[in-house]
Amino acid sequence: MASERKIIQVEDSAPLISKKKKKQAIVTGVILAGIIGLVILIIGLKSSQNITVIGDYTLAKVSSESLTTSTEASGTVVLPTQVSIVSMEEGYAKELLVNEGDSVTDATILAVLDVPELEEDRDDLALELETEKIGLEEIHLDFEYTIKELNIDLDRINDDIAEAGYDVDAEKELLNLKSSRLSEYEDAVDILDALLEEKEDLVFSIEKETRGNELNIRKQIALINQLNVSLRRVEQDIADSQITSPIAGDVLSLNEDLTVPGSLIEESTALFTIANTEDVYIDLEVYEQYSSYLEIGGTMDLVISSTLIEAEITQIGQIASLSSDGLAATISVRAKPLDVTDLTPGASAVADIPLGTKENALILPRGSYLTTGNQKYVYKIDGSEAYKTEVVFGEMQGSQVEVLSGLKAGDQIIISSYQNFINQDVIEIK
Repeated sequence: MASERKIIQVEDSAPLISKKKKKQAIVTGVILAGIIGLVILIIGLKSSQNITVIGDYTLAKVSSESLTTSTEASGTVVLPTQVSIVSMEEGYAKELLVNEGDSVTDATILAVLDVPELEEDRDDLALELETEKIGLEEIHLDFEYTIKELNIDLDRINDDIAEAGYDVDAEKELLNLKSSRLSEYEDAVDILDALLEEKEDLVFSIEKETRGNELNIRKQIALINQLNVSLRRVEQDIADSQITSPIAGDVLSLNEDLTVPGSLIEESTALFTIANTEDVYIDLEVYEQYSSYLEIGGTMDLVISSTLIEAEITQIGQIASLSSDGLAATISVRAKPLDVTDLTPGASAVADIPLGTKENALILPRGSYLTTGNQKYVYKIDGSEAYKTEVVFGEMQGSQVEVLSGLKAGDQIIISSYQNFINQDVIEIK
């Protein structure tokens, strides 16, 4: 019986490896893995020992002391007592007597305008007034001579009446003696009656002339008074062409047309602005949350155009409004300089308003370290190393900053810039 023959499939076969070689391969892999782990460990150890070393730095010690807090407020210099002078009439620039910045009194003539129409009106009114005054004299004169004539006629009639009365008495006596006729007596009575009627007419005429003369005089005087008023008004308008300051103060501004003689100045044109510079205030916007720290009579320091002055609070607003940036609520505060100071209206002012004093506050000096890392940590010294330490800062006042948490009095802190080691948790110092 023939033996079975096995056929080997080439694709299912693999090279034969000896057990010895397989063992050597495993040992080699273990050694390589150990070497790689050792290298990684060495690199890690070296990395952990790569600490930044600094030798140029500034130290400060955290101190416990009183901290006077304050807040800043912006404002503007204002002059409440100021007036704007306008032209009362149309005219022409004639003479300018002051310049901007000049000090004036309440009687200083600032400028003179030429107003030809007013001067013509004044001359016409003066002539008309003189004519009407002459007319009043004519009325007096006419009345005087008319009354004289009437009185003369009255005196004559009185004489005639007296004579006629004698005639009536004589005719009556002759009639009683039957030496005269009745008709002659009646004629004498008629003559007397006629004279008496004529006298009544004269007396009435005198009374009428007197009453009429009084009325004419009153009308003429009224006309003269009216002309006087008109003349005074025109003269006042001409006087107003001499522009006079109504208050004592300084010339803040003037119309440039006044500097050119002959320039047309229309009615109601603004000519001057005068202000009492001694009555100067600073109006401030203070955040509403600080209103409880303010009181009338309280003082504050202000910086105006690099000048430091002290001012006293005179008014505190009661209604809050949005600040100029629209981000917070503010109240208005008015302060008056304690010393007379030459301040420019409209100048910007910055006030330092005291808010109180905190006792036993932890204090560090301000430094460039505050501009690094968003002010959330510092590097605290411990032996020859400095450790990044989280802190919370509070008030910043002048050259000081308050530490609310993270440090204690006596801790030493690097206060120079952290820029070169900002990402290090630990640094070595020399």
